[in-house]
Amino acid sequence: MRIEDLIAGKKDQEEVKINWTSLPVAALKKLMKDGYDYLSFYKENRTFSLWGKNCSACFTEQQIRERP
Repeated sequence: MRIEDLIAGKKDQEEVKINWTSLPVAALKKLMKDGYDYLSFYKENRTFSLWGKNCSACFTEQQIRERP
């Protein structure tokens, strides 16, 4: 799913519900700034796969929340 679509119309202080959890809009905006455009979730191991034109990564919920 597109990160841009997930956060459309939301404020930085809000959280977006994604399947089993929720993520801060501010953290998702930061990921977009870093070049990530899409997000996919894996409930089995509670991780998120993110990718863009020039990057890809796998993060846990905690890693997304704690990214500088």
